[in-house]
Amino acid sequence: MAIRVTQNTMYDKMTSQMQKSLAAYMESNEQGSSQKKINRPSDDPAGTYRVLVTRNDISATTQYQSNVDTAKGWLSLADNVLGTQLSNSLTSLKALAEQASTGTYSAENRRQIADQARQIFGQMLNLSNTQYEGNSIFAGQRYDRNAFEEGLALTSADTNWDTAIQAGDYTIQGASSKSMMIQFTSTGTLDGGPQTFRWSNDGGTTWSTGTTAGRTLTANGVTVTMKNDMAVTAADISAGPGSKNGTLVYIRPTAVYQGDDNDPPPTMTVMGGPANLTTSAAGSFGGNVLLRMDNNANLSLTGSTVNYSYSTDSGSTWVAATATTDGSNKLRLLVPSGYVDMDATTVAGNTVNAGTQILVHPDRADLNLEIMKGSYISVNNVGKDIFGGYYEGKPALPGSTNLFDMVGEFISYCENNNQEGCQQTLAKIATVQQNVLTQTARIGGLENRVSTASDVLSFQKLDQQERLSYTEDVDLTELLTKLTRQQLTYQTVLQSSSKIMQMSLASYL
Repeated sequence: MAIRVTQNTMYDKMTSQMQKSLAAYMESNEQGSSQKKINRPSDDPAGTYRVLVTRNDISATTQYQSNVDTAKGWLSLADNVLGTQLSNSLTSLKALAEQASTGTYSAENRRQIADQARQIFGQMLNLSNTQYEGNSIFAGQRYDRNAFEEGLALTSADTNWDTAIQAGDYTIQGASSKSMMIQFTSTGTLDGGPQTFRWSNDGGTTWSTGTTAGRTLTANGVTVTMKNDMAVTAADISAGPGSKNGTLVYIRPTAVYQGDDNDPPPTMTVMGGPANLTTSAAGSFGGNVLLRMDNNANLSLTGSTVNYSYSTDSGSTWVAATATTDGSNKLRLLVPSGYVDMDATTVAGNTVNAGTQILVHPDRADLNLEIMKGSYISVNNVGKDIFGGYYEGKPALPGSTNLFDMVGEFISYCENNNQEGCQQTLAKIATVQQNVLTQTARIGGLENRVSTASDVLSFQKLDQQERLSYTEDVDLTELLTKLTRQQLTYQTVLQSSSKIMQMSLASYL
């Protein structure tokens, strides 16, 4: 059966074909202009999703690479400070200690060595306060300040005094450009009445006298207060200022740590709980832990179930848990990476009320950077664990590994012509060097880890970019062929349509 084709039908059909050919041609032309196969979500919904995901992955990788570069800067600087500059300073100090330990050196020779040792002490103090982009690298998370400040400390060969000094059972105030000797000239105890002493800040050439006031003594503007009663023994003044002649105390330089630490135990805060409740915690806490009692708990009962919850995100989400009392008035509650102990012995009714909250706040000095997904690395250092000095009123490290205390003692020994003390310093230097070497090796290990992460991220980003290009970018050769074909198609449609529209029955009449 024949179908009648009107001019209208022909026109609509040809227009539709021309628009279809032109639309395909323009789409290819747009791809050529943008060099992208996907210019809007409707072009390829599934491909658009893959593009967005891949772009997000590339953005994350770029941030990881930025963190890696930052970590390299912090760690490389710390490695240079400890492995090169500080090691050189220790080598120079060792040479001075060897000279000062020699019996042929005079008091004047040792004072000259002391001047050089003070310069080395200043260099080490500067190294301990090294900054990267304005941030102290040895101050823990308190990187907005210097890690160390110069201060004063005590040294004594008297066993009782040395024990008190190592425990930090004293306070010292004031400043002195030279170390001082304090030699007691009476025998007794500080609490037993005023004790007489003499002091010198020029190595014993000249002396001044003083008297204790309770547990406090003052010499040349420096005030020392002992926290406990101390026994003192009178020295034989005619025998000189030897360390074994009566009670002799040196006031000498040290450095005081201003940063923070990673030392346990964590700080405990009880909120809304009963009076006299004692709490403690132990474990490896990566951050704050908040614990909440969900029912009244009588810790004097045996076999009673205690309901509690804990949160590691400041209370946004809670995890329920239970514990069982044993009648001891004490209870241990398990939390992630550790536990919390409660002691209600002195609490009224031995009961911890519902709603009691306990915040476990660990000391966290680490400045962590995420160098790969879920992989963090600490780029800073706790300076007291490397340089020692004083922290919270007492020596930060044992005497044999405490760098700043060792140098401060050496200065006082040289300024006060104590050959035996100089020999003791010489023996300590090797231990201090070993501690510095250990810390340097630790930082070197972190550098290797960062370097490996950098290589992995480079390959990972290249792979992500290739996947993005495969999904999003056009193949130019294929596109040019496609454009040529579509152009020819469109031209053919135009020409054929033009000829057909010119034909009519009137042309044959």
